[in-house]
Amino acid sequence: MYLVAPTVLRVAPDELSARTRARFGAELRRAGGFAQLCLLGAQACLDAAGPGDSLGVLWSSGHGAAHAARAALTDWLRSGEPVMPFTFVATQPHLAGALLAQRSYPVARTAFLHLAADAWPWLLQLAQAWLGECEQVLVGWVEESNAESNAEGTAHQSDWCMVRRRPAPVRCEALRDGADGVAASTADWISRLAAWHAAPRAALALRGGAAAWRFAA
Repeated sequence: MYLVAPTVLRVAPDELSARTRARFGAELRRAGGFAQLCLLGAQACLDAAGPGDSLGVLWSSGHGAAHAARAALTDWLRSGEPVMPFTFVATQPHLAGALLAQRSYPVARTAFLHLAADAWPWLLQLAQAWLGECEQVLVGWVEESNAESNAEGTAHQSDWCMVRRRPAPVRCEALRDGADGVAASTADWISRLAAWHAAPRAALALRGGAAAWRFAA
């Protein structure tokens, strides 16, 4: 299995709508903030990775579309009426897969997972299994900021990478001994990988929980 285009994206909360309009026009206006954040990061990775064939999309988050869910609950508690359709749609964290497919990408399968803080190796294990039917799998971690503005310096996170069957400069493989490697969290393993990928030297081994993966150029 080969790694392509690890991509790190940070977006200030008060810039998300403008960044989305600049990249997608009005296409994602009603999709909700979490889906917009997913698409911004995923598209940046796709642009960097270049063209490919059948695509799997696999991503995770600690909290999912938390802002939209809180807004929907607030509306319901205030009015007592069912939430509006687009408000409900925005609470669905798996929406990004369907939106990518609508953008004419050859999406073969998608999945959104909630993962523990150190469980990121499951993403690569599942992606490797998907490569039996997909030429490439887009793997991501997306998390909304806890802050409503960027006043505290916090930012939304949308980090993605691509794994492929066909050869690429960086090979990735699971290690038999999960004790090997530098400990990485589900929130930072892609950003660590991106920093290494910018100037790879020695192989990089990252560990999450009882599993570890090695990346070598």
